[in-house]
Amino acid sequence: MKSLQAYIAERNTNYEFRIKVARQNPEEIMEEIKNALNAYELVDITKPKSLPIQEHREFPKWGACECWQFEATVAYPTTPVQIAQLLKERTGMQAEWVCVYGKQQAEQNEYAENLGKDHTGSLLLDNELKDVPGAQELVGEKRKDNMLKELDKQSPKMVALESDADLVSGRSSERTKPAQTTNQLSQGTKSPVGSQQNKLPPIKGKK
Repeated sequence: MKSLQAYIAERNTNYEFRIKVARQNPEEIMEEIKNALNAYELVDITKPKSLPIQEHREFPKWGACECWQFEATVAYPTTPVQIAQLLKERTGMQAEWVCVYGKQQAEQNEYAENLGKDHTGSLLLDNELKDVPGAQELVGEKRKDNMLKELDKQSPKMVALESDADLVSGRSSERTKPAQTTNQLSQGTKSPVGSQQNKLPPIKGKK
């Protein structure tokens, strides 16, 4: 059960969302949108901003299309999926025309898009990343060379440790003693044929 302090803190927390709408200007149905969001205690809503006509990753099906973006803040805890479903049901907008993100996630997506814009090749090859002090000593070719050198230095030590362990356990003499071949193994001196005669039981009536 939640404490009173946790309940009050949760009630004082606002939930911010960024909403993108394609092909239909949300200004035309803003009252319907506000009424729908009041289900989660609407705190604030911004004026829709028109975005450039281009392909938007949220709406790949529509190609280059008109798109608007606005932000809404509610007091009741909810998720982007629930907000999108609510707008679909109470404003008549098609689900394919609406995309809702948490504001923090939307800002992270925007930052990643700006970072990769007009960039060719891997971001790990960026000169700014190469210039970080000590970075190449931890990763990349320099780190690989250092690891190989360390392994080469440790190899003689490992052999020496194995030899010391063999001396302590008495296994060194067994290892150094050469194995015998079948020709060197001791052979029997008696022939298997005719060397031993089976004793026959005595015949009845004869001594």
